[in-house]
Amino acid sequence: MAHTRSALQPLLLSALMALTACGTQSANGAALESKARSLGIEPAMVYVTDVPGYSVALQSVGVIGDHGFGVSYSGPEGGTIELRVDEHAFSGPVGCTEDTNATGTGHVTCEQEGNHWYRATGTSHSYVLEDSDRVIRLSADLGTVDRDVLRQAAEHVHQASAEESARVLPSESRSGQGLPERGDLPANGDGAPQDPAGLFAGTSG
Repeated sequence: MAHTRSALQPLLLSALMALTACGTQSANGAALESKARSLGIEPAMVYVTDVPGYSVALQSVGVIGDHGFGVSYSGPEGGTIELRVDEHAFSGPVGCTEDTNATGTGHVTCEQEGNHWYRATGTSHSYVLEDSDRVIRLSADLGTVDRDVLRQAAEHVHQASAEESARVLPSESRSGQGLPERGDLPANGDGAPQDPAGLFAGTSG
């Protein structure tokens, strides 16, 4: 009997540790959802990407529209990639031909690459893709971020895991100034939220 008890102890300990870890993960997930909502962001809207040399600009994280998500990635040579996630605004396919009169004057090119759409004006370019009922846009200045780098950002974009959300969502301890400013509002005046990608306005704005 003593031998049976000693054999069961490691199994019981392992089960207890697993339950504890599961409870911790659930608590962390709930805390992250609460943090996102406190910022006005729907947790499902939090997406991230991965481009070598580019890192999250924490001060850029903010709500887009009513509950979308926006963040910028800064490059080693000053280039910036803007990631914006919002609700799908159109019933048809996502394509820049639907928005040729948006921000960005001059000649507009538009082409499809697999599940992505690429749009370029004389000064900026964007990749757009759909995920469920969300539209994800990655945009940059043509002079500072080339198409290959922007394509890589589009290929690697994905819904953030709990660990990634914890790293990207701001907190008071990071800035000491409470909630961040909205990433899509103009710096001056009372204008409408900006669409840096010059592509689509989401329905939540």
